[in-house]
Amino acid sequence: MSTRSGKIVFLGKLLVAAMALVALVALPARQLAPSVTLAELLAYCAIGVACVMALIILGAICSLQFSQFILRAGGTDAQWFWFASEPKGLAALREQQSEGKGARDGS
Repeated sequence: MSTRSGKIVFLGKLLVAAMALVALVALPARQLAPSVTLAELLAYCAIGVACVMALIILGAICSLQFSQFILRAGGTDAQWFWFASEPKGLAALREQQSEGKGARDGS
């Protein structure tokens, strides 16, 4: 399967999933608010789905920016914040590298 057709299939699946979610929300909401027309209800659902997607994208962008900042500031790996300390032996490895670098520089 080519990359282009794979993307089309993925977008199709995403569209079907979004329509299914809108249908799941629209049917009970139609009974809760009978005075709201179906077009308004679908518009509200579409706006809600768009807002949720925007929040997910914004969260991913913020997370990636934070991880890049950590790596640029000399951090080992952004995922190590979940643990109490760095991996075993990393401090010794860093010392060996700095000693080896100092010996090569002649200092």
